Amino acid sequence: MEWLLFSWPTLILLGLGLRMALRLHYGARGPEPGDPVNDFLAIVSWVLIALGLAPAILGGFVSFVGIILVLLAAATFVEFVAQRRAAQRRSVCTLLALLAERRQPLESSVLLAGNAMRGRVGRAARNLFNALDAGTPLAQAVRENPAALPREAIAYVAAGATMQAEAAALRELSNADHSELATIWRACVDRITYLACVLLVMLGVLTFLMIKIVPEFQKIFEEFEVELPALTQVAVAFSYFFMRYLALPALFAFQIFTLFALIVGILYLCDKRVFPSWGDRVFRGRRTADVLRILAVATDQRQPLSDVLYRVAQVYPSATIRRQLQPAAEAVSAGEDWLAALGKARIVSGAEEALLKAAERAGNLTWALRQVAKRREKRAVYRMAAAINLLYPIAILLLGAFVAFYVVSLFIPIVKLISGLSS
Repeated sequence: MEWLLFSWPTLILLGLGLRMALRLHYGARGPEPGDPVNDFLAIVSWVLIALGLAPAILGGFVSFVGIILVLLAAATFVEFVAQRRAAQRRSVCTLLALLAERRQPLESSVLLAGNAMRGRVGRAARNLFNALDAGTPLAQAVRENPAALPREAIAYVAAGATMQAEAAALRELSNADHSELATIWRACVDRITYLACVLLVMLGVLTFLMIKIVPEFQKIFEEFEVELPALTQVAVAFSYFFMRYLALPALFAFQIFTLFALIVGILYLCDKRVFPSWGDRVFRGRRTADVLRILAVATDQRQPLSDVLYRVAQVYPSATIRRQLQPAAEAVSAGEDWLAALGKARIVSGAEEALLKAAERAGNLTWALRQVAKRREKRAVYRMAAAINLLYPIAILLLGAFVAFYVVSLFIPIVKLISGLSS
């Protein structure tokens, strides 16, 4: 088995080296479509990497430390793929806005999109540009190829009925900075993963203590006819209660959690939403900021706000925001003031409504809408950061208190035994 232990890192390094050699050989332009040599070597490199990872993954599932390493590696991989796809979609959005603004033919961008991007986003981008080249309207092409652009792109495209307005909306989406919110979300995922791994280690250590250490303690104290301290008796009683009633449920809960995390990771890799209603509540500030930016583009392009609100209410990817926008769109179509309708729909607050009315009278409504949207995103970031900074130390303190309880409860008997023997 020693050859297997030393061969799997070598296979991984060979696969990675082969992929690096392909990148260096073909350069930034990439290979020609359908290049058989590139396709063959790419398949060989992935096969080598898979053969190298297979023993590590299988070995990880049969060892305690390996399970933790596999969980950390899987979380890192999912996060890397998600961030890479988000960057690719922003690039496609910027490219599409640039081409639409300059009214350049889309044939020149097909090869660029195909070579610059690979994977799920690259395939969707090629299909998007092919559809546009065939004469498909931009809104329809975006709707048919949602993986090529950010999820909110279809709502931004609905900001206008002209190519110029759609290009301005895509430019607005590409310029939106979500880096702070993405950083906070990654920190949240990393800390949850860390706490899960710590709980797994504590479960293993507690099981070892209950099976090996505590019975030996009891035998020693019974032989010397010394009573265990009260704190140690509480620890022993809890340990026996845990082993008798909670060990199997805890193991089952861990398996359910692992399976759930695996399913969530697969759904993220497939670009499927997980708990959309919960996500809409957590990221509501970002969702409403998107609506305000869309209205800013529509105002700047002199589009009828009643039509824009109606189109956005039909296509926005968040069901919660759609339910809020539909009554507002109907009220604006019936002749109600659009700011009052947005206020009733809780898209804007009372203070924001007053600010936007003043900005509308002053003639700088577009600027005010963008500033309110930026404020909404900043507030969402601050709230999530505050929740993480509050809950994470509490969780660490609780885990530390639990560890301290067991350390002290197992150390006190040693001191009492030594003092009893010396006397």
